[in-house]
Amino acid sequence: MLGCLRRLGCLSMLLLAGALWYFQDLWWPRARRAVGPEPAVVAAADSNGWESLTQDRATRGERAVRALAARSGPVYVNLRAGELVSYAFLSLADAPPLPLDDAQAAVVGDRVYVRSVVSLRDLGGALGAAGALLPERDTLRLGGQFEVIRPGLAQFRVAEVRVGELPVPAAVVPRLLRTAGVRSPAGVAPDAIGFQIPQYIGDVRVARGRITLYKATP
Repeated sequence: MLGCLRRLGCLSMLLLAGALWYFQDLWWPRARRAVGPEPAVVAAADSNGWESLTQDRATRGERAVRALAARSGPVYVNLRAGELVSYAFLSLADAPPLPLDDAQAAVVGDRVYVRSVVSLRDLGGALGAAGALLPERDTLRLGGQFEVIRPGLAQFRVAEVRVGELPVPAAVVPRLLRTAGVRSPAGVAPDAIGFQIPQYIGDVRVARGRITLYKATP
């Protein structure tokens, strides 16, 4: 009798194991979604889109922009984040707002982001009492929009600043940019970085992860 029960118990376990294996496609994906994406997927999502600022990318960005100057050229060009920001900061800006040795750029939604590891001692005066709580070096991240103010003048309007994981209040941004050495032409907003641009650039739009520069209309 006991042997029969043991055989029935083993048989039940085998049937249960077989059923779980057969229907695994129905429940396993839900189980994986419940605990979130796999680590490899998370790592890829964190790193995708960030491009180093380099002179090579600045040259490629400038070459693409020059196509707008041609009478028979395109009415718009699309640039990658690294190309636009490299062109703006390495070729056009008088004083970039952060060290560019290891700087990177990315487009997230409707904003362009720039990040670099900086010495916080240089920015301590702008951050006030909070600066004393920060490490000696950390990542400074700026997020915002490029805007054409008038023919020949554009700005990168800073809408978000983070030092490490610490958000910087919007009221502090103008002082932070001044402390970083940013000196912009007249007409540029206090919370922005100004650039002298070619007259044939009419507009810059960032939307849904895409950067588009438009030719100025006559």
